[in-house]
Amino acid sequence: MSLRIIGGAAGSRRIPSPEEAGVRPTGERVREALFNIWGDAIIGARVLDLCAGSGAISLEALSRGATGVVAVEKNPRLCAAMRRNADALGLSDGLEVRCADAVAEIGRIRAQGSRRFELAFADPPWREDVLRREVLEAVFTPEPICAKLVVEAPKGVARHESAAGGVRLVRERRYGDTCLLFYEAESAGIPGDAGE
Repeated sequence: MSLRIIGGAAGSRRIPSPEEAGVRPTGERVREALFNIWGDAIIGARVLDLCAGSGAISLEALSRGATGVVAVEKNPRLCAAMRRNADALGLSDGLEVRCADAVAEIGRIRAQGSRRFELAFADPPWREDVLRREVLEAVFTPEPICAKLVVEAPKGVARHESAAGGVRLVRERRYGDTCLLFYEAESAGIPGDAGE
C-alpha cells in the first residue's frame, strides 16, 4: 500500500502507507479538498500538523509551497517514517518532526513565544473526543498560536464539537464518513472556497 502526494513539486509521487495499528491516513479526496480550500494560502505558509500520523498532510503542504511544517506525532516509528519519506521526496529541509504528545507540544511551542503558524491541521484518533477538544483549546487559548485550524473528525461526533472562547467554527465539509471542521480565531478572515 502507498499514499500519493497529489499536487505541487512532488505531485504524483508515492510514499509507503504506514502499517501501524490504528493509523488512518487522510484519504486523497479529503486531502485534495483541504488543499483546494486553503488554495494559495499554503504558499509561503508556516504549517502545524498535529497528530501527524503518516505525515501525508505535512508532505503535501511542503510539496505545494509551504515554507516549513512542524509535524507533531507521538509514535516514534511514524516519526522515523515521516523523516524517511521527506528525504525520499526531497522535502526534508522544510520539515521539522517532533515526536511528542500534541497538547504537550503546543504548550512547549507557546512557551517559546516566537513560533506562530498561518495554518494548522489536526487529526486525532477518531474515538478521542476529549483530545480533539484539548487540541482545539490548546491552539487558541489563551492566545492563538495559529489563526486557522482544520480538524478532521468522524461525521457522527463532529457536529457536537464546541469551540473554545474567542474561536468560531466557520465551515464544515463532509466527505463520506469524514468531516473537516474549519476553526478560526475571531480576528481572522475566512479562507476562500476556490476549488470546492
